[in-house]
Amino acid sequence: MNDIVRCPSCGQSNRLPPDGRKAVCGKCKTPLTSGGNGGGRPIDLSDANFAETIRNGAFLVDFWAAWCGPCRMIAPVIEEMAASRSDVRFAKLNVDQNPRTAQAYRAMSIPLLVLFKDGVEKGRVVGAVPRTQIEAAIRQYLG
Repeated sequence: MNDIVRCPSCGQSNRLPPDGRKAVCGKCKTPLTSGGNGGGRPIDLSDANFAETIRNGAFLVDFWAAWCGPCRMIAPVIEEMAASRSDVRFAKLNVDQNPRTAQAYRAMSIPLLVLFKDGVEKGRVVGAVPRTQIEAAIRQYLG
């Protein structure tokens, strides 16, 4: 079976070799793994790759900014969840660097976690909430 995974660095779709050999992204040469987020880190999204990246599968997107204290507080939780879950892909969008997407999704309060299934918004969580609340939202909106 040939798995198609998105690169955790640039978001490029890549087909993994069927024989289990190690693979790298054809675009940026980042190492790839099957399932999960390809290395257990959230994918960095931009205005340019947002729609294409979230188009297939279940995603939790963290809308954040570098100056935001609560965003920095929740970042390690998102990192841990990205490393431990393979049923949902995790991604981050810097609202200052990507104003078009931030405006399109009305990201007025951050951190904002938006849950998507096949490119369609299914739910939101606003604020630096505990992991248990994020897990509950994943079950509720993507379960």
